[in-house]
Amino acid sequence: MDMASPKKVALLACGSYNPVTNMHLRMFEIARDALNKTGKYQVISGMISPVSDNYKKKGLASVKHRCEMLKAALKTSDWIKMDVWECMQTSWTRTAQVLRHHKQQLETQYNSIHRPSPSKRRKKRHNSVSDIPENQVPHVEVDGNHVPQVKLLCGGDLLESFAVPGLWKNEDIEYIVGTHGLVVISRYGSDPLKFIYESDILSRLKENIFIVTEWIYNDISSTKIRRALYRDESVKYLVQDSVIEYIHEHQLYGTSKNGSDNKDINNLNSTSDQQVISCLEEESSVYHGQRRNKIDISRKNSKS
Repeated sequence: MDMASPKKVALLACGSYNPVTNMHLRMFEIARDALNKTGKYQVISGMISPVSDNYKKKGLASVKHRCEMLKAALKTSDWIKMDVWECMQTSWTRTAQVLRHHKQQLETQYNSIHRPSPSKRRKKRHNSVSDIPENQVPHVEVDGNHVPQVKLLCGGDLLESFAVPGLWKNEDIEYIVGTHGLVVISRYGSDPLKFIYESDILSRLKENIFIVTEWIYNDISSTKIRRALYRDESVKYLVQDSVIEYIHEHQLYGTSKNGSDNKDINNLNSTSDQQVISCLEEESSVYHGQRRNKIDISRKNSKS
């Protein structure tokens, strides 16, 4: 029996990442698990594409800061990379254009395998952000037989935004869903299938929409993170420590260098090894002293 090999997929997520949160990264892990388990797909890479400064969103940190935070957060992943093409454009770029760009990039890689170009390579041009090696366009492995399909990874809110009048062009929705497909991470309790049913375009293209329910409730959002930071509240375990340090170091989102999270880090770093040992020894002696007292009392009670 001839078993078809799984289709290779590259996941692409677009957004502000203002700042990047743990949930942004979790979405990739959740999607990869779900797609791979079907046996029909093999996720080979993940790409994060932050918007440019021309998005003109209130409170949006500069592209330099957002890219640096992403670079720091993604050091913990060996398969999710940042792509700077979108954020370096001189104007706001529609999601359909971003997907089309990456599709063309993968096709170029594929064609170069079958029709090798002369060994002479063009000199790469860099700018202020992509000068950083870690920020360069991520390389996606392309074999000689299959071009990976770029699928848009998103939350249920993006799916619902397709119904907002004037927000999306119908031809863009057709291209995004029809040519690439969606991988939607849906929160427990939401009903994306109902929304798809109520949309003529999405109903027609529903075979290209892969719904993944996130059963572990997680309501982390960049908006809530910014609010907590502005109020000098801890965001530890919601955002990567390296990102928290960067935020305080550059005093983003109304923070200071001595914010609540950094105070804990600074206090820990300033504590010497000998102080820690002394503290542990003191706690140990107190514990054993209390234990001896309890044993003595117990013996007295048993004798009486």
